[in-house]
Amino acid sequence: MLDRFPKISIVMPTYNRAALIGETIRSILAQTHENWELIIIDDGSEDETERVISQIKDQRIKFYKAGRIAINGKIKNIGLKKANGDLIAFIDSDDLWAETKLEKQVAALQEYPEAWFSLTGGFNFRTVNQPVDFFYKQREGLRYGDIFTSIFKSEISTTTPSLILRKECLEITGSFDETKPFSDIDFILKLASHFKAVILYEPLLYRRLHEANDSGENWEKGYQQGLSMIRLHKKALPRSVVHEALFKLYINFGEDCLSHSQQRSAIGKFLFAWKNRPISIVPAKKISKAILHWVINYKRDANGGPSIRAKPWTKPDFPKRILAIRLQAMGDVTITLPYLQHLRNSLPASAKIDFLTRKECADIPQNILLFNKVISIAGGRNFKRQLLHTFFLLPGFLLRHYDVVIDLQNNDLSELVRKSIRPKAWSVFDRFTSRAAGERTRLTIEAIGLGENQINPDFKFRRENDSGTILRRNGWNGTNNLVVLNPASSFMSRNWPLENYAAFAELWLARYPNTQFLVMGTSAMSPKADYLKDTMGEKIISIVNQTTPSQAFAILQHARFVLSEDSGLMHMAWVSGIPTLALFGSTRSDWTRPLGKKSFFLDSSDLPCGNCMQEVCRFGDVHCLTRYSPEFVVDKAFGMMKSFA
Repeated sequence: MLDRFPKISIVMPTYNRAALIGETIRSILAQTHENWELIIIDDGSEDETERVISQIKDQRIKFYKAGRIAINGKIKNIGLKKANGDLIAFIDSDDLWAETKLEKQVAALQEYPEAWFSLTGGFNFRTVNQPVDFFYKQREGLRYGDIFTSIFKSEISTTTPSLILRKECLEITGSFDETKPFSDIDFILKLASHFKAVILYEPLLYRRLHEANDSGENWEKGYQQGLSMIRLHKKALPRSVVHEALFKLYINFGEDCLSHSQQRSAIGKFLFAWKNRPISIVPAKKISKAILHWVINYKRDANGGPSIRAKPWTKPDFPKRILAIRLQAMGDVTITLPYLQHLRNSLPASAKIDFLTRKECADIPQNILLFNKVISIAGGRNFKRQLLHTFFLLPGFLLRHYDVVIDLQNNDLSELVRKSIRPKAWSVFDRFTSRAAGERTRLTIEAIGLGENQINPDFKFRRENDSGTILRRNGWNGTNNLVVLNPASSFMSRNWPLENYAAFAELWLARYPNTQFLVMGTSAMSPKADYLKDTMGEKIISIVNQTTPSQAFAILQHARFVLSEDSGLMHMAWVSGIPTLALFGSTRSDWTRPLGKKSFFLDSSDLPCGNCMQEVCRFGDVHCLTRYSPEFVVDKAFGMMKSFA
């Protein structure tokens, strides 16, 4: 029987999360259930994680250095051995909890004493308080009982940050399996095979989505783990459940294979899916998609260049209405703007250009004088919801009678829109070549047949913006030159050391003393901004977490120079024609490099290990970036300023 206010041991593994862990800890400090201990196991962080934690003074927080282990289950097991609570919870160092999360789960376990563990609902997010998609359709109520079979039917969200369990469970289930890369689902399955659970559908976990999420790095291992778990528990499950679980696994893994240009493997997995649900047409559609990818890649290899599928405009008059499509993400949407601006300027004033994007990416297009209409698709990152909303939008597309569709996205949704409209001319973005995204955008627009296309950063804002007011309110005097420092990457292998940014600023000031530096972005940038503020004092202005994307875009127009790691803000800078020096580290610069006469980039393509796309440098020193000293970078910046003058 639980005490009224039982002690909860919260286990938090972390690795290089200085930019996010402070916000996560603050969500724990805000819990209405206050009898807890936070056990942080550091997996050999090489950033400022320890410093961020040390600044939070609370005796309930316990910090342990484990050294570099890189095994999820083993790190959690270290935390379990140090746990002294009656209950055990887990949280990832980049996620957040609702302040009543622990209180409500404790109450549920007290109300249902035969339930030995509890899971909650939640949502994924990229920007705080802006859900992308929810774990469950229902947002309230609960479910009590056996959930083992339901997990294989995808009815239960199995993420450990939503989990709380009675410590006695471990005497029967044991701890995490340290041999499995996805040990979390295995652990929850062990709980579900022995104990009843109570599921709270209310969204009490907020799971952050970003490029460093572990699951994206282990897609093949995740498939093997899922397959082995289905086979392991096959005899305990109804036959229909096994077939449905295998069907979904093969379909999802086939899609992963396609995204990694493994068309042959994708077709094989779609065929396996078909065997498990013979009457479904989904595998046939997926196989057709894989064959199409294969043909496109074959043509590209044969021709030695990009393959832009297009039906050009052949009529003597200009088209009256054009629809351009780019659904995601913010940086990629921004890349399309200067090319569409050039197209806008080359057409008669009577010609209309509309823009279709996702709701999360619509802010900047809606606030510049480029498009006649910006149409946004709701549904977050949930494809089914996006698809449903797209169907609702189709009648409007048909009523507008588009002559031309420029598909700068090239996915299932954009293809649905294009084929439904049946325009007289169309072109489709090439997703698979190694050319820069901006260059592929330019070629896609040119393929329509309306003339040469190039970068035009002559943006005008739809209404008077408050960019100058925001800057002055935060310390800009209105006359000093502004230089933006943007250490925005969340990967260690893409971070130029923060102290180098401060040293760069000192060297810049020696030549251009009438300068103030600016840092902005989402709350994830707060620890970095705090470091720069502590180091540089009044020389730097921080407006982190104070702007919308369109405000940030407008504020950038005041900048004289931008020094940036690979990020959406970097793309906003170069498409605006602002001198931009980009630092790429492990990123593939051939895909994401800035273009235009006023941009330059430093990358790793000259190294044997270059363009590795790894989250952590295998040599431990991020040599692809640390080899560039502040003196070297500022010399490049001065050369850019001289040539542009």
